[in-house]
Amino acid sequence: MYINLKKLLIQLLIWSLIGLVAFMSIIVNIGTAIEYGTRETIPLFGIYTILSGILLLYYIRNLAYLGMLKRMDDVFRNDPDGSVPAADIVKYLQTTHEKLMKVREYGEKKNVLINLVYDTQKERFILTDRFKPGDPVKDRPFVGMDCPGCGANLKIRAATTGVCPYCDRQVTAPNILVER
Repeated sequence: MYINLKKLLIQLLIWSLIGLVAFMSIIVNIGTAIEYGTRETIPLFGIYTILSGILLLYYIRNLAYLGMLKRMDDVFRNDPDGSVPAADIVKYLQTTHEKLMKVREYGEKKNVLINLVYDTQKERFILTDRFKPGDPVKDRPFVGMDCPGCGANLKIRAATTGVCPYCDRQVTAPNILVER
């Protein structure tokens, strides 16, 4: 496992509580301003509502980061050689390289990412428990395929076995190797 699940769940709980408080604060501020607001108090309620809205946006961003970290862990666990190019994760997450780096920095700062390091020169994640420096690294692209159990659309690295997140069936992707 390449994420600290306990810390991920703690972050999720903390940010969910903050998001709930921010959302409720927005509702209360708007309702109070409409019901009891005067010319003097409406700007104050507006400021509180804007601050709560900003906090809610941070909640949504952090929730997205935590979800991306969990999806990255799925990729890492299915990688056979211990070297995962950042470009493959960008494709898998359907995001940009810059956003991936922000998510990586967030995961490292919060100590959610474990058992891996990021190689900035070759732009890849090295899984410390699988990577062997003497072995040649092969780039195994993701293969799009349907789960034979439930028909879900899956992306699995070539020549690896993954688990369908919908029906928990093991799915093996065909062997497509690209040497660099």
